[in-house]
Amino acid sequence: MSLIAKLLRVGFVCWFALAQTLLGVSAAYAQSGAIDVEPPLIEHDVVSAVEADIRQSFFASVVDDNQLDSVSLYYRFENDPAYSSVLMNRVSYSSTYIAHIPTDASSDRNIEYYIQARDKAGNRTVRGYAFNPLVREIRAPESAASSTVADNAPAAKEPITIKRKTAVYVVLGVLALGFLASSATGGDSTPTEACPNDRCTISVIVGQP
Repeated sequence: MSLIAKLLRVGFVCWFALAQTLLGVSAAYAQSGAIDVEPPLIEHDVVSAVEADIRQSFFASVVDDNQLDSVSLYYRFENDPAYSSVLMNRVSYSSTYIAHIPTDASSDRNIEYYIQARDKAGNRTVRGYAFNPLVREIRAPESAASSTVADNAPAAKEPITIKRKTAVYVVLGVLALGFLASSATGGDSTPTEACPNDRCTISVIVGQP
């Protein structure tokens, strides 16, 4: 066997042994948990429709097998083109994170959002997506709704008193006419100059009530 062949054989054996050693070290390193390949876990319940207020609060429970780096809430109001982001703060030493979004107390625009958690190794997970976000339905305040109903309600009709008063005056006028006619004739059927043919013309003026 030539010297070159021996050198190649020895070199191959050394390379193979080194490769096996490196693979074994990598496997042991990964099994020991030093390499973090697991993303965080997010638990979040979408609440039902809520009343509009000066702010909306969002809660999520986030855990990781190693160490969390950040938990963020991405949100936008209905029909807005872009998302805004805000960091969610950890509540004491628990796994609960919270974020508040300032809102208009008189607005009923829904909030579209998703939550993202990232750990120190760079692993990332989301609850909801930018293209398919979670939705919090916002309904108008009850006071505003009551005001709208009151504005749309038909106005109450004013009591009709003028017609009633006019009817009373008409009845009184008819009675007065009968009384004057009987007084003018005096029960006598003989025609007079003032009332020819037993017919008297009497003008009665009824004032506006």
